[in-house]
Amino acid sequence: MASKKFENLMQDFKVDKKTNSEIINKRRVINGEDDGLMQVSPLKHPFADEIFKTMLHNNWVPQEVYMGKDLEMWKDPKILTENERRVFERSLAFVSNLDGIQTDNITSNILRQITSPEITLALIRQAYEEALHVHSYSTMVEALELDPEEIYGMYRRDQGLYEKNQYVLKSLSKISGDKFKTGTFENDQAFLEACVSNIILEGIYFYSAFMIFYTLKRNNKMPGSAEMIQFINRDEDLHLRLFIKIVNEIKKEQPELWTEDFKQIALQNIIGAVEHEVGWGKSCINEGILGLNHNNLEQYIRFVADMRLLAIGMKPHYNVTNPFPWIENFTQGAMTEVNFFEGTVREYATGTLQW
Repeated sequence: MASKKFENLMQDFKVDKKTNSEIINKRRVINGEDDGLMQVSPLKHPFADEIFKTMLHNNWVPQEVYMGKDLEMWKDPKILTENERRVFERSLAFVSNLDGIQTDNITSNILRQITSPEITLALIRQAYEEALHVHSYSTMVEALELDPEEIYGMYRRDQGLYEKNQYVLKSLSKISGDKFKTGTFENDQAFLEACVSNIILEGIYFYSAFMIFYTLKRNNKMPGSAEMIQFINRDEDLHLRLFIKIVNEIKKEQPELWTEDFKQIALQNIIGAVEHEVGWGKSCINEGILGLNHNNLEQYIRFVADMRLLAIGMKPHYNVTNPFPWIENFTQGAMTEVNFFEGTVREYATGTLQW
């Protein structure tokens, strides 16, 4: 059965004198004119095409990352403490959960409401990258000879992780279901809120876990795992940039949605996310590891949240500085927009894992 986007093509032929320029000038992120044919030239939303091309340039596969040193370290009880092992496994469990949630969210919820073909292309590429990240975490589990049930099933035994996953899903649930459709004020606001929730997912939730992998690497531990996370982090920063642009574009196209009440909802969603992220992070690191403690972890998450608020035109809420300026040695960019890695991706060949 043909998609609703193709309904005009399924009708009897009659001459339509509208030009491509007229159609494209009416194009919007949501609720725009869309014949389903993905005509992306000329562009109405060039930011999406720019991001899409950067995504293509950043192509990589997890087999490119050497994990042999990590396996040696993981098997050596003198290198990693029990707490560091516990923190590593919990961080890996959560990020693998997140990318699974996001893969389904992009494909099942977000994409079917978008009426801009260039944004659709970027989101399809994002969905591919989210699936690649799922595969990357599986690669790490396999490489380190970890128990898959321990990693993927941790949310069934860890209440903090379970509640955090539930909070993420709740923020996306308003636009789930086959009957949801943009086109009313209420539904358009729900979609915009879901896009802000994607900024939260891509731009706040991952960051305590990323910090843990980078902290280990900074102390010469688990270098391959940190390199894998760097590749993933680079992708996630582009996903974050894409949703920041989508939110700001919807604000321009439908300014009536960006009410004071809505801004308060967005702020409270971000504050709630920070509380969940900080609570999980503190329980994850226990007394702390390698200079990462409860206080600086909380300050870091609050700093990240302020950057996200600024990116969508809101005032910072926490007004704190970044306690980890060395983080740019790993991300090589400014956190206010997107962190691009310098240098070129190395040549690689896909195939069987070898450690």
